[in-house]
Amino acid sequence: MYFRLKHYAGTWTRAYKPYQLHAGRANIWLLGPRVSETTTSCFRTFNTTGRHQLCLLSLVHSAINLALPFGPFDDAAITHRASCNAGFIPPEEEERLLPMFLRSTSLSSPIGFLRPKVVEEILKNDKETGKKSIWNVLRRPDDSPWAICFANHVADSETRTEGMHVVLERWKAEGLFPDILKGWSDETYPVYLPQQERPSTISTAFGIERAALPLFGFANFGCLLMAFYDCPATNKTMLWIPRRSLTKSTWPGRYDCTVGGGMGLWETPNETIIRECTEEASLPSDFVRKHARSTGMLNFTNQSPSKWILPGIYYLYELRLPNDGTIMPRTNAKDGEVDTFQLMDVEEVMQRLLQGQFKPSSAMALVDFCIRRGIITPDSNPEYLDVCLAMRRPVVLPLP
Repeated sequence: MYFRLKHYAGTWTRAYKPYQLHAGRANIWLLGPRVSETTTSCFRTFNTTGRHQLCLLSLVHSAINLALPFGPFDDAAITHRASCNAGFIPPEEEERLLPMFLRSTSLSSPIGFLRPKVVEEILKNDKETGKKSIWNVLRRPDDSPWAICFANHVADSETRTEGMHVVLERWKAEGLFPDILKGWSDETYPVYLPQQERPSTISTAFGIERAALPLFGFANFGCLLMAFYDCPATNKTMLWIPRRSLTKSTWPGRYDCTVGGGMGLWETPNETIIRECTEEASLPSDFVRKHARSTGMLNFTNQSPSKWILPGIYYLYELRLPNDGTIMPRTNAKDGEVDTFQLMDVEEVMQRLLQGQFKPSSAMALVDFCIRRGIITPDSNPEYLDVCLAMRRPVVLPLP
């Protein structure tokens, strides 16, 4: 079995015990004995097949790989950075982030975080549009910006939504941020008000084009569902696993949760998962409405390989299907999201997970599924506690 030593603030850790080692930030693998004869066969197999496979904790750190700034945010002297949990980025290479607020009178709760290249374009847009600018740039005495918020005249959901749309349309027409805006979908997603900013029952600050969420580090809200059954003949848990279409703009050809999708403006989690089940997997809406079970949430704070900030908040669901195949997911040619659905037992799913064959957010949803169902346990994996803690990041951005 391979144990992974991981660097945290000058300390290397293996499982739960810290070791003070003078070494670089690279990952170190040590060959050691099996932890226990009670370790399940699936983890004995997966962790001993070769160095090319990730250990479970390494998989979690590579997916939930970003620590967002935690404040305080109303101090212009503080520099905020995108801190990489996975240890892939040295501190000196971590980007500075500017917090984005709703308005200048409330600077304690950011609604997003801006990378330097986005700040640069906001400053240009602010200068070019003058008094009509939707931006209010907060500056230090040396005139450098330390935060961005909306201008005073952009004071409600409608004007914020329209103002952001105009700016994004302009950036798209100018060919800016092509790796992000090429995914333009004409789908409006919500950005929520900080809790202390909410009048009565209103929770939505404004809507924004789905593809543009990473430009501002806004939280992306969605739902992920695992469909499964327990095979009476083998006593194995069987999972319905789709392979993403090769034409998908993100993670083409990767394995995925049975069903997943983002929550549109004014849509509830339950409405989202029912819609996605019918669109992506051709599952009967009445069956899903009756049997889909809410199982928690996943705070998936991720930084893409090109350093875009992707804070995902996903509602998790599971759906037990009949083991006789009378109800099963099927591809929807009109939807085009899924190439094929495959039935896999949990051992095969875990093996493919540790080989990095899944979309990262879906991999984390599957890890959560396996923890809840007792497939990943303290006895089966010595990193169990670290894995559970790594899956529970604090949430900084506004929630519904």
